[in-house]
Amino acid sequence: MLVAVHRPAGTQPPPGPPLSDPGNTVPPTSSDPSRPLLRRRALLGAAAGALLLALVPGVRHGVTALAGQQDDGPWLTVATWNTCGIDAWGCTPFGDGKAKADTLVALAEQHGARVLLLQEACEGDAEAARQRLGADWHLALQPYEQLDATGARTPVDCGADRGRAGYGVLAAAPLTGTTPVAAPQPATGLQRGALCTTPGHGPRICAAHLSLPPADRSDRAAELRDDQLAALLAAAGDGAVLGGDFNARPPGPGNRDSWIWPTAYYDRVQECEQRTPGSPGRPGPTHDNGEKLDYLFTALPRHGCRIVDTGASDHRALLLTVPGSL
Repeated sequence: MLVAVHRPAGTQPPPGPPLSDPGNTVPPTSSDPSRPLLRRRALLGAAAGALLLALVPGVRHGVTALAGQQDDGPWLTVATWNTCGIDAWGCTPFGDGKAKADTLVALAEQHGARVLLLQEACEGDAEAARQRLGADWHLALQPYEQLDATGARTPVDCGADRGRAGYGVLAAAPLTGTTPVAAPQPATGLQRGALCTTPGHGPRICAAHLSLPPADRSDRAAELRDDQLAALLAAAGDGAVLGGDFNARPPGPGNRDSWIWPTAYYDRVQECEQRTPGSPGRPGPTHDNGEKLDYLFTALPRHGCRIVDTGASDHRALLLTVPGSL
């Protein structure tokens, strides 16, 4: 069950600097070496029930002059950020709830993000950021859940009285048509997922947090990310922006999981950092393990792309600018 949180219309915060501005770098914090290399945290939990809220700062790697660049506006900046807000998942080295809320606010106010796709976000952190951003901001958050063998579902708690953890969308406009994306999830264990929503008069936005790969990579029947990627693209439709934490490296040489990517990715829809049609190229890392795990795809013209190292997560924020407004 999805629960939307809406706020009455009001004034928007001032837009941040243009996406091509290389400033405002925030150095990363030290990572926890006890975390697994792929995610540097313990296994994640599942998605079901209600909606939450959230917001983010810093810059590390920028890409401009992308294919389809146009100079006339209006332009809309969309961000995705895995906040790493769950204490039990090894996130305490990356700051408390205030650090997460401060970062979300900075992504909006300093970097101009008007739509934020969130993963591992805590209800309390997201709500605090939304309130600081003002009455125009609205949130849809889907909680993770742990599913046991009896079918019982338990929400994932962030700890420190910060509420449940989830994934979703925070935007500077009312959210309409918010729906979950139907896709396979593990028979037991953490239930992640995806949802789509439309902020104001802007493009359709689909935010996802995909499953981890199976322990046996040769067991393709146990792999879920291929079906989840296909379902996300089908749900998004034309003219959307879709992305999030895909828990997957880009397709290409040396990636034994390249087969999970439907051919429409990097072709019919282009990724934020992509420069060459049909190829992911050499994207910058979005995770402390040196890999790219976070994505923003669209068929809309891309004006610029930026990776923001916030210092408040093991994931960096990814920001894409496309034509449009809310």
